[in-house]
Amino acid sequence: MGREVQRKVITGHEWEVYPWDAMHGLKMQARLAPIVKAAVSGAGSDMDFMSMDVAKVVGALMDAIDEDATPRLIRDMMHGVRVNGQDMSMDRPFNEHFSANYGELYQGLWFVLEANIGDLFTMAGSIGGPAENGNQEAASSRES
Repeated sequence: MGREVQRKVITGHEWEVYPWDAMHGLKMQARLAPIVKAAVSGAGSDMDFMSMDVAKVVGALMDAIDEDATPRLIRDMMHGVRVNGQDMSMDRPFNEHFSANYGELYQGLWFVLEANIGDLFTMAGSIGGPAENGNQEAASSRES
């Protein structure tokens, strides 16, 4: 996919997501995996994570993480995110923009997930199925 900027207008504000570099993305996937698992298992096995309701995913986020870890995770997810040209990984623009504006924050986080690891989430329900088996076969052929 590459690291091309993804753009979207959310509640009248222009969001730009610069995809995470690979190492940050791997760390974020490890932190997000328990949340994804909880959200997907709560929705039923035939549900694709990216087609789920944002409110359900936000609920899983809030259920899975404590009051200290949640803000840290959200701030780390904002790495590479600009809203109306402001860097949302910085305290001042983040606090000014999202104070009493949590609805946009959660919609934006959904966009951040789509832009960075949406392809992984579409496979979340099929772990252990054909996609994983294909990856194991590819890995074993590289090792041969």
